[in-house]
Amino acid sequence: MAYKIVVGYDGTEGGKAALDEAVDLARRLSGELVLTYAFGGRKQYAGAPLTPRRTLREMGEKLLTEAVAGLADSGVPAEPVLVDDDAWQGLRSVADQHDAALIVVATRGESPLTGMLLGSTAYRLVHTSTTPVLIVPVRSE
Repeated sequence: MAYKIVVGYDGTEGGKAALDEAVDLARRLSGELVLTYAFGGRKQYAGAPLTPRRTLREMGEKLLTEAVAGLADSGVPAEPVLVDDDAWQGLRSVADQHDAALIVVATRGESPLTGMLLGSTAYRLVHTSTTPVLIVPVRSE
């Protein structure tokens, strides 16, 4: 069985950083990626909390298709997965379904208190997932 890594991917700078780290790990471990985009729950994109689910789903399909195509030369197999759920719940569910060894997500460098109060994906995964979680820090310049 291949070493599976679930990656939270949304096309942002953080999503790209998480993907880069996951690709590096997958190469070293002869692993496979499960690129996951969650479009449900309270998902907000670009500050637009009222964006229709259909639009978010279409955007996720496009982002995942582009990401998988961009990995073609990497030699790392990648499966795109869309999930209609909050990001943290969706990533946990996908990791369980794929018997993943690791979940990789990024953080924007918020403080632990902010993550706890606002409920960041990384914070919730670290405290609820039974799958190990790697958090890639993304620092704004």
